[in-house]
Amino acid sequence: MSKVEDKILDHSYDGIQEYDNPLPRWWQGLFILTIIISVLYLFYYDISGIGQTQEEEYTSEFKTSSADYEKIAMKQNQMWANIKYETLTDANDIEAGKTIFQKNCVSCHGNLGEGGIGPNLTDNFYLHGNGIENTMNVIINGVPEKGMISWKPLLKPEEIQKVASYVLSIFGSNPPNPKAPQGTQIEN
Repeated sequence: MSKVEDKILDHSYDGIQEYDNPLPRWWQGLFILTIIISVLYLFYYDISGIGQTQEEEYTSEFKTSSADYEKIAMKQNQMWANIKYETLTDANDIEAGKTIFQKNCVSCHGNLGEGGIGPNLTDNFYLHGNGIENTMNVIINGVPEKGMISWKPLLKPEEIQKVASYVLSIFGSNPPNPKAPQGTQIEN
């Protein structure tokens, strides 16, 4: 490798002298490459109009995702349109409902439905009405002001029907340490 001798310029500023060395070749090549890319970019997006602008790309993706969302929403609406508000009495359905309850509901309603953060599900006091329809509607829509989420996006209609049937099956079971009554007393 040949050694290039450093050249100092003739002027100085506050005692500081400056070298007159050329920039490295790799730096010059990179600089020229960025200029070429910027010219190509300008031509591709602004002058020729071949490339999509950010707004055009957003609109295109939005239309695609909206169409996908509409298909999903239609399937969801069809699934929920045929929901049956009837209490299941089969032991397998009640056991399946108990399993779903144990997985999702015990943190608020207690292991036996005795209440905790949520209300006691075994007494005859109701905040949102009794019966299968009211119970399913509370599970489907939730009670956001009380902290209960809507289970509609997480459970299928059949699962909600099974869990509601299980909740109705534990009425009057008198678990230990029940939460104090809440709501209106309704005789079943």
